[in-house]
This record gives sequence, structure tokens and C-alpha cells, in this order.
Amino acid sequence: MDRRTFINSSSLSVLGLLSGVSQFSLAQTASKIKNVGQSGPFIIVFLRGGADGLGILSPLDEPSFIAARPPQMRFEPTTTIVKKGAMTWYWHPAAASLAQLMESKRLVPWHAVGITNETRSHFEAQEIMERGVDSLQMIPDAYGMISRIASQNGMKNSEFLYAGSNNLPRAMQGNLPAMAVKDLQNGVPFPGGVDQLKILEKLVMADKNHPASSSIQLTLENLNKIQYSLMGNEKKVKPYESAGQTPYPNNDPGIGLRSVARLIQSKIGLQYAWVDQGGWDMHEGEPNRMPNALGQLSQGLLAFDQDMQAQNKKYTLVVLTEFGRRFRSNQSNGTDHGHGGLSFVMGSQIPSSQMMGNWPGLNEADLDRGVDLAVTTPYQEVINQALQWGRIV
Repeated sequence: MDRRTFINSSSLSVLGLLSGVSQFSLAQTASKIKNVGQSGPFIIVFLRGGADGLGILSPLDEPSFIAARPPQMRFEPTTTIVKKGAMTWYWHPAAASLAQLMESKRLVPWHAVGITNETRSHFEAQEIMERGVDSLQMIPDAYGMISRIASQNGMKNSEFLYAGSNNLPRAMQGNLPAMAVKDLQNGVPFPGGVDQLKILEKLVMADKNHPASSSIQLTLENLNKIQYSLMGNEKKVKPYESAGQTPYPNNDPGIGLRSVARLIQSKIGLQYAWVDQGGWDMHEGEPNRMPNALGQLSQGLLAFDQDMQAQNKKYTLVVLTEFGRRFRSNQSNGTDHGHGGLSFVMGSQIPSSQMMGNWPGLNEADLDRGVDLAVTTPYQEVINQALQWGRIV
């Protein structure tokens, strides 16, 4: 195989790992999300499937909630509560780490968050959020939300977007360098390792006139930089060790957050990251499934925060989900697709407020379509507020 054929056949596989091809137009205007200079990385953890926010932070004393969900869909009131006005919410027992973060003023919960669009489709709702818009009929450009925010702030050639997930999210769509590798415990899992990277780099340099040559070259430079930064002086990649007391769980989103922490520690200039956690589409058996998913989320977030605190690293993190679940449970001890959901903002510069947003109420007249928690805060406002809290001061 000659070098031109090799480059042609290699382009898609390499750029699938770290994409920098200029195939989309530049961002034109922000869609309600306005970036400001950040004092540390901005990270989104996305709960795919539609997390039941009312099951995570529950108004257990609310008569309407008691009537809507049978005893097996509720839990005994915990001592970790959130109050706003006359309302009281209780953290699920599996969310003890989230309650700990809130009490230490590192996390703020935000109820009734979501998209203003009425869709209950996972695909459509996730696409709307990841594109940073209100509707798929009103997309201002070809960028994803994170790519748009990064482009407004002016990314350097040496910087890239990172997804600690198996796939690059639509939020990072665009012509900015982006990489999706969930687990960096053994470095960048590139076929053939560092030696193969060097060979491919030489082939690209030998055919600079190829249309994809410059993009692949930048891709390879970033891969080399990441790999060598993870190797350090040892000339080999060692498993990452957290500086915090709580270990990262070896599941989602802990694995992705550990990889984000590793890149932050390596000081390669990471500014934007995305981590997925699936398994939140709980149409049945929610009382048995919620503790597992929520416990993994809680421990992963606590581990990340303790790690960053121990290293004196600033960051801002937003937890989002495409929509909440139905107010009333179904006959399978689950919840169907709803509307208003629960979000968290956490980080090193979070104010002491215990609850953000406007609680719409659970009386039938207050519910969206008479069945769902209403959306009183568009998700873009949560992101804007998080960006403001994380700004350079």
C-alpha cells in the first residue's frame, strides 16, 4: 500500500478518535448560551435516559406526591434535606454524597429544569440539548453546544474538546479538535501504541498536499502530546491515583470523570469536557434500579470533587438529563417519560444557595399537561449561571 492510499484509508479511523476536520461552518451566534472566561475546566455530566429527579430529591411531605406514588416508590425521610420557602425536599439515601457536596457548598440542586419543547422523545430531546437550542427547527449553525461555547472563547490550536465516553457527543459537533476516550488508565488506546503514531505521523508529513493531511497532523500531535503527558518521566503510563479520599468507582460516570481528572492533572490545557452516564430510562423496577445508578453518580461526583480540591484545581460541572419522568408512577413501579427534570451545578466557586429555580408545584393545575412536573427554568439558563459562577475572578 502506498502512503497516499494509507492516508486515505486512515483518515476516518484517526479522526473518529480525535476530530479536527473543518467540515462545518463557523458558529454565527450563540443560542441563549453566552460564554465567559473560565477559571477552570467546564464539564457536563449527562444522564442519558431521563433521570427521575422527583425520585432523587423528593418532596416526601407533599400530599400530591404521596398520592401519586405508592410506598415502594418513596423512601423514608432522610436527615439531609433541601428547603426553599415552605417546601422541603429529601435526598434519596443513595444520594448521600450529593447531600454531602451540597452541605459543603460545592453543589447546588435545581428542580424543574428542561427544554421548553414538549417532546418526550429521547433522541429529539437529547439532540436539542446537545445542540444548545430550543427546537431543531431553529438551529443557528452546525455546532454542538460545547463546540459553540468553546468557539466563542477562542480555542488555541493546542487545545481540544474531550469526552470521557465511548462516543463523541453531538454537543462537540463542529470543526474543533475533539477526542472521545472513556478510560485513560492505560493511556490513549491507539492501535500499535506510540510507535504506530510515529509511523502515521511520518506518512502524513510525506504527503502534505493531501486535503486531510493538516487535520490529521494536528490530530496526531494532540495524541502524542496527551500520551506523553500521561507517561511523564516514567516513560510508561501508570494507572491514575486520585488525590482525594473517595475512590473513583469503576463504572459510569466515575471512569470518565477519572479520565477528565487525569487530563487536568497532566496540565495540557483541558477546558471543556463531557461525560455520559446511561441507564436512567426506568420504566419499570425503579425502586431496585435507582440506588445503583444514583449511587454510582454520587460517588463519582464526590470522588472528582475531592480529587480537584486536594490538587487545588478549579472547575465547574453541570449535571443534565434530557427530561424528567412522569409525576405519577406506572403499574410496573417505574416512571414514563416526563418533562421538568433535576439538574445540579457543582464546582469550586458555587454560592451557598440550597435550591435554585422556581418550584412550579404538584397540584394538577400546576402540572405540565396535567401529568408532568413543569419546566420553569430552560436548561440554557442553568448553563449560563454555571458559566458565570465559574468565570475568572
